[in-house]
Amino acid sequence: MEFENIRAQFPALARRINGKKLVYFDNACSVLKPRRVIRAVHNYLSALGACAGGRSGHALSAITEELCHEARVKTAAFLNAASPSEIIFTANTTEAVNLVARSFPFTKAKNEVVLTAFDHHSNMLPFLEEQKRGNIKVKIAGLDGGWKLGAERICRLITPRTALVSLPRASNVTGQFFPVEAVAREARRKGAAVLADAAQYLATSREDVRAAGIDMLAFSGHKLGAPPGIGGLYCRAGLMRRLKNFKVGGGTVSDVLAGAGGLPEARYFADFRRFEAGIQNYAGIIGLGAALDFLNGAGLARIKRHTAGLAAFCRRGLAAIDAVEVLGPPDAGGPIVSFAFRDKKIVAQDFNLFLNNELPHHVICARCGNHCAIPLHRARGVKQSLRLSFFIYNTEREIAVFLEALAAFLRSFRNAHQ
Repeated sequence: MEFENIRAQFPALARRINGKKLVYFDNACSVLKPRRVIRAVHNYLSALGACAGGRSGHALSAITEELCHEARVKTAAFLNAASPSEIIFTANTTEAVNLVARSFPFTKAKNEVVLTAFDHHSNMLPFLEEQKRGNIKVKIAGLDGGWKLGAERICRLITPRTALVSLPRASNVTGQFFPVEAVAREARRKGAAVLADAAQYLATSREDVRAAGIDMLAFSGHKLGAPPGIGGLYCRAGLMRRLKNFKVGGGTVSDVLAGAGGLPEARYFADFRRFEAGIQNYAGIIGLGAALDFLNGAGLARIKRHTAGLAAFCRRGLAAIDAVEVLGPPDAGGPIVSFAFRDKKIVAQDFNLFLNNELPHHVICARCGNHCAIPLHRARGVKQSLRLSFFIYNTEREIAVFLEALAAFLRSFRNAHQ
């Protein structure tokens, strides 16, 4: 598929805001939706709208069930899971990690969890809450030191008491990748499981959970081009059977028997169905399948080369501007670039308003703040930053427009403070 044809697949890029062209650099938050996904979701909502066949046996539910099963098969193949039954559909990465934090089979002898300072709040807070409840002890690698976080700094926290190591595949602030494979080897040697937060990884990088030694992997569909409200948790089958219940209800049981004292006693499924209680987000599941089709069709290797090239181009441009500090190691290979203003009098939100309101021909959408990573920002002495994140439809010309806007903003700031 040619580049212009790829851009044409995203109708949001064609819109004008107050007559200005849209430049979208907030892909780490949510990727824009391709026509393939829009059609799939529209088809479900307009032509089906029914629940899947596990609950109802009519024609519409059978079609919905088949489409959702196809999406589960595609997700398993995308991650190289051993079976589609190792995929649990969730609302997003946040729910997937909360599921793990509440359901993991911690014991008194193995109750430690190793996290990193680079974790998104969604990967950190659920375990801190479990620590508050007295169920686990949390250790955090990388609270001090520079922007690099190698395997050795994580592995030195893994002990025989470690039950789980949870780390991002890629940082949502700096874009850098983390050595999951090396950490997984040490975790396995100490009898610990590994949870990978792949929210910022899967849109540009091929995953192989079995080759990497990953026991569980959480992701969000909206970062892959799927609708909001759908995500997933890969969980190795042997571990899934040991997880405690998370949310229970309709669809999670094989039977409800008469138990002791005449009270009902549930017999829960051993596979993914135990964790998908209630009516599911069928439109989102089907949309996720379509998003994976798009990624496979565009080619993840091609997407990775393109976005890595854009990020490198952006870093070079920012490095030439003395007024800003680019966050992260210079060799960060992901599609994310964040920076902070050196002059503390410059407020990042003011620049964000400038990008959205003051440019003559463009509206630039970027992310301003701490990106749900306050501990990392605080540990590195950064109050807030501005993040640019790229996808297959972005261009070097758009980055040049952004760099010109940044230069214009800095000139106006200096003129106002002379």
